[in-house]
Amino acid sequence: MRTLTFAVVAAIALSTAVARAQQVIGIGTNPQGSITYPVGAAIAKVLQEKAAMPARVMPSAGSSTNIPLLNSGELDLSLMTVDDTEPSFKGTEDFQGKPNPNIRLVGAVFPMSVAMLVVKDSPFKTIADLKGARVPSEFPGHTGGRKITVAVLAAAGLSYADVKGIPATNLFQGTSLLGQDKVDGAVISVGAATVQQANLDLAAKGGVRYISVDDSPAAQTTLKSLYPGGYIETFDPAPGRFGILAPTKVLSFSQFVAAASKLPEETVYKITKAIHDNKQMLADAAPPMRRFEPADMAEKNPVPYHPGAEKFYREAGLWPPKER
Repeated sequence: MRTLTFAVVAAIALSTAVARAQQVIGIGTNPQGSITYPVGAAIAKVLQEKAAMPARVMPSAGSSTNIPLLNSGELDLSLMTVDDTEPSFKGTEDFQGKPNPNIRLVGAVFPMSVAMLVVKDSPFKTIADLKGARVPSEFPGHTGGRKITVAVLAAAGLSYADVKGIPATNLFQGTSLLGQDKVDGAVISVGAATVQQANLDLAAKGGVRYISVDDSPAAQTTLKSLYPGGYIETFDPAPGRFGILAPTKVLSFSQFVAAASKLPEETVYKITKAIHDNKQMLADAAPPMRRFEPADMAEKNPVPYHPGAEKFYREAGLWPPKER
């Protein structure tokens, strides 16, 4: 995992310190324009209006920033993908040697879905066609972005050795680079606001379109080895799905809310209950939460659940956690 800049960490630490002084629940998300930002805002709204708990979204470059702050208790909650959970907790893969033993799960809240985005009138019809093309790389602010991109490329038989890597802080900047004609393809979540912006930026070229993730048996074996929490779904065109112009195969994986272990049990109990009991409010505030299934919040994972979340799930008949 790349070393975070002092300025980024200091700025977020300062904002979290202010929030804590005001007894506000700080919720870490990816940047504005990402798919997790509106979800974090929706959760904050629910906590404020249904649990009388002041809350605030605290966006950053990505999970590489949020998770260490959650571990230290400078953030109270954070959104994180299923494949960031175990490596960040144990200090493996992109978090090699830097474990975060103080993170605890609250629950799975929605599946995130990604695919490769290209310019609509470009010649790329499959991801394999991107051999030799420009693709975002590095992702120091969101190491999970590199892992996702590597998996999507590998499913098509490609690696970064087969493309021209263009450094980007995270997947969202990578999509902005597509809109600026600085890359040829960028992996990004379906429904992210940055996709809508890229669609506008590239209007003269017809906008943007997604290319399906390869779902052949060999490709799925590769995906499972590189991104164990992922699975393939088919998305049809629908309002808000910019770039989905035909039935498109996407890589989906669970997005979790995690908590700092130091948060009191009763606080996390109330947070878990508020999220579980208010699906409609969450869905109205954030489109990704339309796929939220309260009965599936307790998803099995190597990372421990916070005692407050476990208490709620036991009362709700949702314990022990189930396999996805």
